[in-house]
Amino acid sequence: MTEDYLQIMIESLEKKIDVLDRVLELDKRQIAIALERPFDTEKYDKSMDEKGVLIDELNRLDDGFTSTYERVRDEVQANPKAYADKVRRMQDLIRMATDKGVAVEAQEQRGKQAMQSALSAKRKEIRTVKVSNEAATKYYKAMSRINEIDPQLMDRKK
Repeated sequence: MTEDYLQIMIESLEKKIDVLDRVLELDKRQIAIALERPFDTEKYDKSMDEKGVLIDELNRLDDGFTSTYERVRDEVQANPKAYADKVRRMQDLIRMATDKGVAVEAQEQRGKQAMQSALSAKRKEIRTVKVSNEAATKYYKAMSRINEIDPQLMDRKK
């Protein structure tokens, strides 16, 4: 029974590593999207939704791993030699998952910087449009007043 649970934990860790690989790929795509000009909001939102699904899956895998570990912890601690191979395999997988987790964090930072750059460019574009609109509005107001004659200057006699 414990052997089965340990195998489930190993499979869970392997799935986690696979999901982390997919998150890394998605992060790379998000950085590429953030660096594209013009910025495609729909594409970025879609990739964020995909990442949300992957994060939910990671949380589910972590919860399952933890609950399974709680079931076998006492048995594994009581007989460490009997399960040494599986425990060693899990330790290797945990190290791999941790390394990938660190890589994901680093990639997320690069993605954050790329997104900040995209937002900065968008703000600048919006500011430019706003200034242009204000200048055009002032111009049209000034032009519409050219044909107006102030009432004090009009001759009221006919």
